[in-house]
Amino acid sequence: MSERSGRPGVGEHQADGSSGTGRQGAESQGAGGLDAERGRYGRKRPRPGLTTAGVVAAGRRVIERDGIDALTMRAVASELGTAPASLYRHVTDREALLIAVLEQVAEGIPVDVPGTGPRERLLRRLLGAHDYMVGHAWVLHVLIRGELIARNALAFNNACLADLMAAGLSPGRALTAFRACWHLVLGELLSEHPVSPPREPSQRRAVIEAADRERLPALGQVLAEVGFIGVGERCGDLEVALGALITGLVER
Repeated sequence: MSERSGRPGVGEHQADGSSGTGRQGAESQGAGGLDAERGRYGRKRPRPGLTTAGVVAAGRRVIERDGIDALTMRAVASELGTAPASLYRHVTDREALLIAVLEQVAEGIPVDVPGTGPRERLLRRLLGAHDYMVGHAWVLHVLIRGELIARNALAFNNACLADLMAAGLSPGRALTAFRACWHLVLGELLSEHPVSPPREPSQRRAVIEAADRERLPALGQVLAEVGFIGVGERCGDLEVALGALITGLVER
C-alpha cells in the first residue's frame, strides 16, 4: 500500500483479496468504465485511513510549522498526501478546521489548580494559562480578532469567574475583574512572546539604548539601574503585576 495515498499500489491486494489491477479490477468497473467505488463525480467513500482526528492533527502541524495564514485545505491535503476534496468529508471548511484545532489546544489550559483560597487559585490558573500559551502564541492572533472561541476554553473562564465571586465580587464585577486579568496576560504574551522572535541586536534595542537620557530622565534612570530588557526576559514581572491587580480588584 502506498504510504502517502493509502491506496493499493500496482500488484498489491485489496482487503477483499483482489488486485487493484488486472481482470478482477476490470470486472469491478460498471458501464462506462467507472470504478464501482467511485461515482461519476469522484470517490464515494472517504480515503482509507483518513480520519477527522488525522485531518485536525495535520492542520495543527501546518499552523505550528508555517503560521496561521498557511492553513488552507490544499496545504492540509498536501500534508496528508491526499486531494483537498477528501477533507470535506471530515471538516466543512477552513474555519471549521481552525476551530477544531483551537478546541484541541484549549484542552491543555489549566482549570483545576491547587490553592488555599480563591485569590491564590486565580493567580495560579492565570499564570498556568500564560505558561501554556507561550508555546501556542499563534492562537492569540486568532483570539484578538474577536470572531472565534473554543468551547473547551469556557471551563477556564468559568473557573476564574467562580473564584472571583467566591472572593466576594458580584457577577458583573467578577466579569470586569476577569477581563482585566486576562487582558494583562494576553498583552504580556503578545508583547513578550511573538510568534517569530526578533533577531538581536534588534532595532528596538538600538533605539532604546541610544535614547537621550537628559531629555528622557526617567527612562535614563531605569536604563542605568536595570538596563535594556529584551523580549521575554522578565516573565517574573507578570506574577507581581497579576497579584497586585487581583488584590486591587477584590479589595476595591
